[in-house]
Amino acid sequence: MPKKYTLFTPGPVEVPDFIYDATVEPLVYHREQAFAEIYARIEEKLKKVIKTKAPIYFLAASGTGAMESAACNLVSYHDRVLIASCGKFGQRWHEICVRYGAYIDVLSVPYGQSVPPEELERRLRTDDAARFVFTTLTETSTGALMDIKAFGEICRRNNRILIVDAIAGLGADKFMMDEWNVDVACGASQKALCCPPGLSFVAINERAWEIVKKARSPRYYFDLKLYKQFAEKGQTPWTPAISLFFALDCALDHILKTGLEKVWGKHRILAETLRAKIKKLGLEFMPEHPSNALTVIKMPQGINSSEIVDIAKKKRKILFADGQAELRGKMVRIGHMGAIGKSDLNRAFTVFKEAFNEVKKKSQAH
Repeated sequence: MPKKYTLFTPGPVEVPDFIYDATVEPLVYHREQAFAEIYARIEEKLKKVIKTKAPIYFLAASGTGAMESAACNLVSYHDRVLIASCGKFGQRWHEICVRYGAYIDVLSVPYGQSVPPEELERRLRTDDAARFVFTTLTETSTGALMDIKAFGEICRRNNRILIVDAIAGLGADKFMMDEWNVDVACGASQKALCCPPGLSFVAINERAWEIVKKARSPRYYFDLKLYKQFAEKGQTPWTPAISLFFALDCALDHILKTGLEKVWGKHRILAETLRAKIKKLGLEFMPEHPSNALTVIKMPQGINSSEIVDIAKKKRKILFADGQAELRGKMVRIGHMGAIGKSDLNRAFTVFKEAFNEVKKKSQAH
């Protein structure tokens, strides 16, 4: 079928053909040795990408499923948690934790800002009861990047468990789970790992696992104790997304062959290239500390980003992302993850510029 548009969204992303090809490999039975070999192979490769020695558990779920699994396996009823939030996905941690009966304290900043590490330390020193800190590496609602390295040092110094939604950042922004003292990391297939959506994972170290053993929250599908039992056999407790395992295996091979530093560098160069062009249009960006995964452009007064997104999609078959919730109509988000190179990004910029000028001209006419 002909493509409807090219994805320049913050996920899902354009998937390279060679990774798509891997998804049509003949299925294997998930209770036989053939799958166990795939499982072991992928886990070892993914540990190199996440920079961890911790075990990784795979879920047939979106990234939010990985987030919920992390929360329900750690947080017991009436536990106190602190959420360091700089956007919609920080708020998602709140929405998840409240459903498991946690007492929640939120350290939030205005859209576009990142939580200052010194504020996190100050808050933790005045709240001895908060056992867990939930936060986000790359906040795709605003494009903001958090200083997870500093967060990890603070949490370890204050004896707290740090749980990071690294879903959008893995592969685009530098992330080093063990060195940065991250206890739990959540990831998913559909961002800079360049795979179709539907596969997520949770990496959890021994420090956090001691809490999982005692946690009292109800869980079934997301119970990591079951995942641990089955992982010892190279299996998942429930039917896995087998075709996506094939895709991830292929994607991880490509990342590791290229070199993780080069992959991070590619995303940084794409981000810098696009932003330099956008800046020449006189436009401003939303985040103070931007991620390499996407560029978030603030719209001037009178310019509706929804119209720009619609024009680019209908006239030029390029799909950008609008703002989320109350930010809708106020910003354009351009993802530069997946099978996107400089020529693709140049084309996307040209389309954005044309659509922006069209909406601007229409606005001035009124």
